[in-house]
Amino acid sequence: MQGSALGGAVAADTPVREAGLFGAFGGHVNVTDGRYVYMRACARPSNEPLFEHTLMPTHISSRFAPEELADAELIEPLPFTKGAPVLRMPGRPWGSPYAYGTMLFDLDSDPGQRAPLLDDEAELRMAGLLTELMRACDAPESQFVRLGLPVSGDVDRTHLLARAQYELVLASSQELPDEGEFARASANVTTPLGELLSDGRARAAVLRHLPLVANPDFAERVAARSPWQLAAVTPGVSVSVLRSLDAELAAPAPR
Repeated sequence: MQGSALGGAVAADTPVREAGLFGAFGGHVNVTDGRYVYMRACARPSNEPLFEHTLMPTHISSRFAPEELADAELIEPLPFTKGAPVLRMPGRPWGSPYAYGTMLFDLDSDPGQRAPLLDDEAELRMAGLLTELMRACDAPESQFVRLGLPVSGDVDRTHLLARAQYELVLASSQELPDEGEFARASANVTTPLGELLSDGRARAAVLRHLPLVANPDFAERVAARSPWQLAAVTPGVSVSVLRSLDAELAAPAPR
């Protein structure tokens, strides 16, 4: 955690930083300088490499499940762990930012952030700020690779993504299909997650597309909701993810 005294900012309206970094695990990594907001998505559909690092493998109110720890490994200390090694395991995010693409917004002309810009010069500057702040926070190398940014050296035009991913941005704005489109007698994305997770084959499909439900606390909280219902209330489940999951649930079991 990095902070600055705010006394001067309050008394004299003096900024304490050029830009601020924010985001969610496995999602967009974002930066704002007060005018622009830059939301950097992953460079590839797989959203990899993505790892969780911890010295205490617990969630808010439970331990990690065995399947969350199955691929854990002990690695060398991170710069801020005071010499202590840490567990590293594959990350289980809620959806992938790739489905939504990289976005740049101008808060002066678009305070509601509804009209993503295609401005290479502005993106280049904001991507540079993002990279500098990630380095200052000792972000692991895997995060730079995931986002398609340089671990060292300058950010240049080959690192820009907003224009390359603009079709994803447009596609992500499509409305959620009607629930009836998926209705059928067999398991589908309108089936409650509790039922899907209790069936071995359906569970494997759900964990591939919605890996966060491997967290037993989270799975219990959303057990009564279907994937379609989750998609209706959270941007973490895109229409493309929903359709991919439904197609896998509909596929005949291998003989």
